[in-house]
Amino acid sequence: MTCRERLIRVFKRQEVDRMPIRLWGVDPLTPRDDWATLYCLIEKYDLEMIRTWSPGPDEWPVSPIVKKTEKGPVKDGQQEVKNIWETPKGPLVEVFCSFVDGSPGRHVKYLIETPEDAEKYLSLPEYLALPKVNSYWALEKKSGEQAMLMVGIDQAMYSIQRLMGSETFGYWLYDHRELLHLMIRRSFRYLKRLVRHYLENNLGDAYGWVGPELCIPPLASVTDFYDFVVRYDREIASLIHEFGKLVWVHCHGDMSEVLKGFIELGVDCLNPIEPPPVGRITLAEAKEICSGRMALEGNVEDGAFDCLKPEQMKALVAETINQGKPGGGFILCPTSSPTTWPKLPAHVETNYRVFVETAVTMRDY
Repeated sequence: MTCRERLIRVFKRQEVDRMPIRLWGVDPLTPRDDWATLYCLIEKYDLEMIRTWSPGPDEWPVSPIVKKTEKGPVKDGQQEVKNIWETPKGPLVEVFCSFVDGSPGRHVKYLIETPEDAEKYLSLPEYLALPKVNSYWALEKKSGEQAMLMVGIDQAMYSIQRLMGSETFGYWLYDHRELLHLMIRRSFRYLKRLVRHYLENNLGDAYGWVGPELCIPPLASVTDFYDFVVRYDREIASLIHEFGKLVWVHCHGDMSEVLKGFIELGVDCLNPIEPPPVGRITLAEAKEICSGRMALEGNVEDGAFDCLKPEQMKALVAETINQGKPGGGFILCPTSSPTTWPKLPAHVETNYRVFVETAVTMRDY
């Protein structure tokens, strides 16, 4: 089987010749100097790849929203960046502290923090224009059967949550629930239009999104998850399936209370199924719950590559495969890409090699 064929069959819960092994976020088409060893592992062992596409910056129409950016002086390696959106009801302002060395930054002020901010957001003209898709065909030609192609899309709830942050979002689940729905429904309308546009152009083998983790316990309730995630995402998944495509969703956190919701939503493959103590169910338990209705991808924690000794990594990979491989419907994959480190440390590189080489000896069915 080719890589593409194998992954499609796993998503469909069909028999394959071997268990796929994927290094999430590692792709020779977008190289980093410090990941050379990882690219060699992909090539040497013919590892599976999921290549994600979305329109390039020059393929998106000009936004109807007037935005401007103001950058402050650099001090102690930090710089405040102010983003201002002009709306009919007054400006919306976001302030972000960035680090010049590329380290993760932080929000000083989110774009939406008050009901008045939400009203400003809702006064903006709705975005209706659709992007060009020419770059997809170039990526498809380069990829051939070497990778499964996934169209990366936004998620309605997450598109609003990230404008306000987890704390405000958590309070508004109680205090301004309908206002959240008004903003999410607005985002959903465009998302559905965009996805249909992609589907009508016959793009991708699968469609994938991230974000549901921001609306699951403990921050949100299971009821919130169904109301703000399943309610909207189910309709997107149904549309994708109508065109014969597949659905991949990324959600960190404890799946014990929401796993069945992802099955009901229509997810074909859920990533990354984090093991205890992050989650409260094991990979084996998750597979039993899914019982052929949804494939799983994971579940070796990103932190394990940093913290474990090579012999511990070998044992962890073997145990993960013993839980996930039987019966198929499983892709072995780290729970994140190796971007935790600005430069990949030698001991992490060693653990990636152990991860791959251990898995390769156990992947055949």
